[in-house]
Amino acid sequence: MRSNLYRWVICAAGVLVMFCTGGLLVTGFNVYTPYLISEGGLTNGEVTAVLMDRNAVSLLSMFLVVPVIRRLDLRLTLTGAVLSGAAAFLLFSLADRFVLFCAGMAFAGLAYGLGGMVSVSVLIKRWFEAHEGLALGICAAGTGLSAVIGSPILTALTENHSMRYSMRMEAWFLTLMAATLFGLLRNYPSREKEAEVRRERQGKIAAHGRYDAFDLSQGEKLCLYSGVLLCGMSYNVSPFITVLFREKGFDAAAVGWMASYMGLALCVGKCVYGGAADLLGRIRAGNLFHGCYVLAVLLCAVCLPGNGVMAYAALTLLGLGFPMLSVGLSQLAAGTAHEEYYADAVRKLQIAYTLGTVVFSTVPGILADKFGSYVPSYYILALVALTAAFLQQSALLRRERKRR
Repeated sequence: MRSNLYRWVICAAGVLVMFCTGGLLVTGFNVYTPYLISEGGLTNGEVTAVLMDRNAVSLLSMFLVVPVIRRLDLRLTLTGAVLSGAAAFLLFSLADRFVLFCAGMAFAGLAYGLGGMVSVSVLIKRWFEAHEGLALGICAAGTGLSAVIGSPILTALTENHSMRYSMRMEAWFLTLMAATLFGLLRNYPSREKEAEVRRERQGKIAAHGRYDAFDLSQGEKLCLYSGVLLCGMSYNVSPFITVLFREKGFDAAAVGWMASYMGLALCVGKCVYGGAADLLGRIRAGNLFHGCYVLAVLLCAVCLPGNGVMAYAALTLLGLGFPMLSVGLSQLAAGTAHEEYYADAVRKLQIAYTLGTVVFSTVPGILADKFGSYVPSYYILALVALTAAFLQQSALLRRERKRR
């Protein structure tokens, strides 16, 4: 009974982890972009390089996350990830040159790689047998929550004091959150579950690495990985959404409200998707939410100048569709992998997704320079998102048919 109640405390801890790693260190860090130039003394090119540094280290650390969990287990891994984030903000607050900002971003990338969706997915998988999708969706909503709560506070701190003061406060906050997580987290809900996980781990060791995480044919795996790679490419809708709506004739204040609204819609969308996956099944929920995402990107492209109804409709659909790029990957792993290799499957899909994000990240800007607008990029990204949905859902459907 105690473990049934405590699992929701574990879920709250997962929200806190995602708020710190995927939120403040990634989504929330966008607040500082202009201040890195004005206060940090970086050029536009150096800011891009610093952000790429975080993405690269995050990608590399995803290769290490499963071995680290096996070595340290979840409590220490997640606490250490948040402490790494605190170290990142401490370095940022002291940085007076490009190399120190890069060092800080290396710690930020490590925090996101070790304390992102891979680790949180394993945590929820251990503690939840029912309502797993809902719990995972609630955890993933922590990222969007940082946009709603964190961004206005960080902007106020930076405007009223300085960028470095705000970053120093974040370092203290993440240190406090790490201590809180260490007190809340437990690795297993019971001794029986711990014994089960250890047996699975011993089986993997006995296999000497000769195992396949996915219960798919080679062609089906190619289909799956291609879909996830394209999914990562389609994420590039997000960084340029504010620029697109400025092109559409909305002023800075209106676009600021839109960004906050999208963060709120994202929080709701992740929770709704998790519940829908439990209720409708992964395939039906995937069809519905992938459809929302494709329609949202198209609506962003065709939105009439100054038309608030179309803009907020697009943002609402984006909030419903974006979960397919985060918690949706964990659900995809659960639906296509051998259960005992779930953590490996999530890690591999996250690596493919992050690779797609990094590879395609400069394309919208290049196209905007060529055509004078971000609209062509959104038409292309809508097609990319549709292709990604088809490939992912095809692999999932074939796996479900095998199980019947």
